[in-house]
Amino acid sequence: MKVFLDTNAFYNNWFVDNANFKLLFHYLNNEELDLLLSKLVAQEVNNIRERELLETTTEIDRLINRVNKLNKQDVDFSIESLGITQYDVQSILKNKVNCIENIPYDEVPHKQVVERALKLVKPFTGEEKGYRDTLIWLSFLSYLKAQNVEGEIAFITNNKHDFFEKKNKVLSFNGDLQKDIDEIGITATIKPYLNIFDFIKENVDKIEHAFNREEILDDLEDFLIEETESYLKNMKNNDISDLLGTQVFSDKLTDVIEIVPDIFEGLEDPAVHYVSRLPEKSVYISCFYEMRRVDLVVTIDLIEFKQHVGEIESIKSIYNIEIDGDVVKLSFIFRLYIDASLEYDTESELGSSLTIEQISAKS
Repeated sequence: MKVFLDTNAFYNNWFVDNANFKLLFHYLNNEELDLLLSKLVAQEVNNIRERELLETTTEIDRLINRVNKLNKQDVDFSIESLGITQYDVQSILKNKVNCIENIPYDEVPHKQVVERALKLVKPFTGEEKGYRDTLIWLSFLSYLKAQNVEGEIAFITNNKHDFFEKKNKVLSFNGDLQKDIDEIGITATIKPYLNIFDFIKENVDKIEHAFNREEILDDLEDFLIEETESYLKNMKNNDISDLLGTQVFSDKLTDVIEIVPDIFEGLEDPAVHYVSRLPEKSVYISCFYEMRRVDLVVTIDLIEFKQHVGEIESIKSIYNIEIDGDVVKLSFIFRLYIDASLEYDTESELGSSLTIEQISAKS
């Protein structure tokens, strides 16, 4: 599936950060789907926002002048002090959506647009409005044809009078636009939606896509570090042998006295394998992640150390041996590779119940 957004989808959502946009972008990124963005739509969004900003700052300036007339001295204020920043919707979207296909409009023949205007072919109307909408529509169809796009495409616009018609509560393209689709020979199935909310309601699981799978493990880094250190701290001798690639702990030493782990460089290369629903608003996440650098200090009995010093010193990841009275502290350093699962509460945005399925280390 691909999703096309018309200009009106961005109105009053200039920074695309409301709940519906977040769910849409999570869905696109998680499912590796494409957002179709017309270059004309991007220009329109930028222009409308700039126009409204200019109107607002002009009104603020007028009100400040009025305040100055009512005050003994001019107030210390300037428009520049508002901290208004440059705006570009294309740049904003690039930071939120992994896959964006840009649709050019400069190759749409002007003659074709004029003919549609004269004949009032939708989206042109009797008031001679519809020039930009026509360019957006024709360039959209031209792109689909040129790229041989197949599958489903969601076309989202609230301009229902110029694009859609509704019969028996079923939304469809009006006669002129459906005729365009048929005559051009579009093989994709284009489904109309009035807004992002309607699209999400029909297509998106709000629990499974309540987060971006590429970002969720980074967001849970502190939790993963804490839980991984807890796992290391509570390892038994067999676990230590498996991790360090030696049988000396499992076969020749009694239970270690203490394990002190320190993950000091944190998370790297996290990946979500799959997500499934749990009761209420929680999900089960199966994942993989690495811990870049881990320092592990294992304390054992001095007598046992002396008995097996050769095997212990031959462990590849060992870098320091410290005798402290009747115990010995063995220091290891390595990188961890972990397959795990956890629960994630989509409401509180907290992780819990981390289970480490497989763990390995490389020095």
